[in-house]
Amino acid sequence: MTASLSARLVAGALIWLVVMLAMGGGVLTLAFRNTVEQEFSHRLDAMLRAMIAATEIGPDGAVITMRPLGDPRFDQIFSGWYWQVTEPSGRQLRSRSLWDSVLDSADGGTELRTRHMDGPQGEPLLVAERDLRFPEASGPVHLLIAGDLREVREGVRRFDLLLGSALGLLGGGLVIAILIQVRFGLRPLRAMAHDLNAVRQGERDRLPEGYPREVAPLAEAMNGVLDKDAELIERARTHVGNLAHGLKTPLAIVAAEMADHPDKTVVAEQVEAMRRLIEHHLGRASAVAGAGRVLGGKVAVREVAQAIAGVLARVFADRDLAFDIDLPATAAFRGQREDLEEILGNLMENACKWAVGRIRVSGGGGPAGLTLSVEDDGPGMPPELTAEASQRGRRLDEMAPGWGLGLSIVSDLVQVNGGAMDFSRSDLGGLAVTIRMPPR
Repeated sequence: MTASLSARLVAGALIWLVVMLAMGGGVLTLAFRNTVEQEFSHRLDAMLRAMIAATEIGPDGAVITMRPLGDPRFDQIFSGWYWQVTEPSGRQLRSRSLWDSVLDSADGGTELRTRHMDGPQGEPLLVAERDLRFPEASGPVHLLIAGDLREVREGVRRFDLLLGSALGLLGGGLVIAILIQVRFGLRPLRAMAHDLNAVRQGERDRLPEGYPREVAPLAEAMNGVLDKDAELIERARTHVGNLAHGLKTPLAIVAAEMADHPDKTVVAEQVEAMRRLIEHHLGRASAVAGAGRVLGGKVAVREVAQAIAGVLARVFADRDLAFDIDLPATAAFRGQREDLEEILGNLMENACKWAVGRIRVSGGGGPAGLTLSVEDDGPGMPPELTAEASQRGRRLDEMAPGWGLGLSIVSDLVQVNGGAMDFSRSDLGGLAVTIRMPPR
């Protein structure tokens, strides 16, 4: 089952939120732990300096501590806070908190060093130590002070608990904000679905305006589809209406003839007239119903024109007609291949009927769209019909007879695909029909 768009957006935001909160919490915890341990190390360093200030060499060369360090934890047995002084002779002075235990000393050096170790009770300790040289002493005096790291870890634990609670509240607030944002952000799509349902129910003809900028192109595209469907339906209705209107008179004549003494000749003429009307209007309706532009479709015009010319050359073989296909290979028709074949087929067949010996198909494509021209060297169309045919919106089936159903279908197909058709006199001497199709 496909997840909804809301679920996708919320799930993606939640995953990203959890990852970022986890990373942020980890960085803050690590930074806090490092800071606390660094402060703890500074405290030990300060105590070690105080210990150095309180340490002297007696007349007998023994180490003497002049005053206590002032922290009662050094007097509490195994409190976790210890100090230890090692004389050059190996004798040691220790804090009362060590009782009878001894802390391991590191190698000598006058620089301050810190390290971790376990205390007498297995408690974690941070040790600060260094060697100190007295003029009266026979060798270096090693001073060591250790503090219980459990204090640091307890502080870090409390910080982690507080940080986790804060990040949890922050995450909960952000989740609510995400849900509100997704619901509010997808409201135009829900409104569009409601409007589309209204269109389906017949309550409105098209989608209203006023959608957000990101959704407006989708609404415009849908309105374009609705307008195109409405146009095709209206054209089909017009053809059916014309057919019904055209059949009234022949049917009335047939009925009148059948009521008395029928004249078979009259009846046959009216039946033939009705047959032509049916073929005419149903042919146009069928052509228009199957027409329309295909998104992304692209048909090579020269290839179609050459194929049609080959077929017509065999059909009119007794006429010995010459076909001149002057089309670039890049010229392309944006639509269905059947539409292009219907347009070129009817125009080139009509040119063959009227041509003396030559038909020319030319044109090209560019930013302005596709231009196609079909010319012949026949008698051409009378000037008054040429001007009338060039009028915008003029229907070819309303012109003088003799131009047939083919050009009427071409006119409808060109209009359905958003183009225009013009009639003029060709420099070959006959008729030139020019098709101009808009760019994609």
